[in-house]
Amino acid sequence: MAIVRVDRYVMGTHNSISDLSGQKYKRKDMRLQWNNLLVGIDEWSPKQPQLTIRARRDSPSIKNQTRTQDQTETLLDPTFNPAGEV
Repeated sequence: MAIVRVDRYVMGTHNSISDLSGQKYKRKDMRLQWNNLLVGIDEWSPKQPQLTIRARRDSPSIKNQTRTQDQTETLLDPTFNPAGEV
C-alpha cells in the first residue's frame, strides 16, 4: 500500500501511474474512484453525499383559491402616490 519508488517484480501485477498525483503504484494497490480516476489506495476518497441530492417536487401553491377578480381591486390603496405629487 505504500508508494513504490523502485521497480520490483511481483508476479501478475503491473506498474500504474496515479491520475491524481502522478506517482507510481502497483496495479493491485490502486482503486478506481467514482469519477473514473485510477488512484493509489492512500489517495482514494468516496463519493461525497452532496453530489447525489435530488430535488423535491414543489407542491401546488393554492389548492382552493377563493379570491375573485373583483376582490383584487380592493387590495390596492387608491390614495398611494409614489411620486409624492398631490
